[in-house]
Amino acid sequence: MATRFWRFYELMNRGIRTFTGPAQVGAGYVEGPDVRPTDPPCPLCTKLMSLHAITRSDDQHRATRMTCPQ
Repeated sequence: MATRFWRFYELMNRGIRTFTGPAQVGAGYVEGPDVRPTDPPCPLCTKLMSLHAITRSDDQHRATRMTCPQ
């Protein structure tokens, strides 16, 4: 079953690549290193992110919460 699926996938991929071509990797020019600020501002309150409290739950049923400083 898996080999039949793989042959079907390769057949479809070969047909689609004739129109789309291979995957485009990169930006098309030489990129410099990604330099990020060490302590960026919060997009909501514009205070430093190091002043915020991040609350992560033990399970995967509740979302991670970020609390802005007062």
